[in-house]
Amino acid sequence: MLTRSMMARTTGRGRHSVARIASVGAVIVAGLMATDALAISTSSLDTFAATNEGWQIGGAGVQPTQVSGTGPDSQIGYLSHLSDGGGANGKWLMWNDQSRWQGNYTVAGVTGISLAANVSSGSSPVSMRIAFDGPGGWFSSSPVSVGGGWNTYSFSLTQADFSHVAAGRGTGTFTDTMANVTRFEVLSGAGAVGYRANGDIVQAGNSTNTILIDNITAVPEPSTTAMALAGLACGG
Repeated sequence: MLTRSMMARTTGRGRHSVARIASVGAVIVAGLMATDALAISTSSLDTFAATNEGWQIGGAGVQPTQVSGTGPDSQIGYLSHLSDGGGANGKWLMWNDQSRWQGNYTVAGVTGISLAANVSSGSSPVSMRIAFDGPGGWFSSSPVSVGGGWNTYSFSLTQADFSHVAAGRGTGTFTDTMANVTRFEVLSGAGAVGYRANGDIVQAGNSTNTILIDNITAVPEPSTTAMALAGLACGG
């Protein structure tokens, strides 16, 4: 039979155990949040409100330019980038190696990329792709047709929608790249996608275009979205 003092000691131990577990849990969650803040997540988003968000062509040439005008979402800021058919800007492409676009897309639950685009000058429509580099090498998506006027375009991150870019380095395995993405590229062009070792990029032929870009967004898997909505409903 438990005495009152024994029950008090047992209860005290239980409280200390719960407190200890909660403390450890808080440390783990904080660590995960810190890690997520430095890598791809379902909150990764470039709105170009003030800068070009690190999008570049590398080396010489005209870099993607932030424009302080009103974008398709009625918010200030979007990106303008050109290709002139020759030289450093001969091909329309831009890439990003900022930490928010790097890492394990699979674990992060990112199953798509969406972006707003508008061909503001030059031939239209254009064939636009996204591409990722990582341990598996470069993989390029199936093209989507992008024309004049702002519209939102979506790219699914399934293996069936991507092709390994020949002559690129890596294992040639899509899942290897998506488990540790090191560079994210958006490109346009009518030619076949090829790898260029000088600059470590992929490209799709010369073009003469100015294309506006806004709201590059990591799209979560449906189950993640459903869970978030359920949490909001419960909180309300």
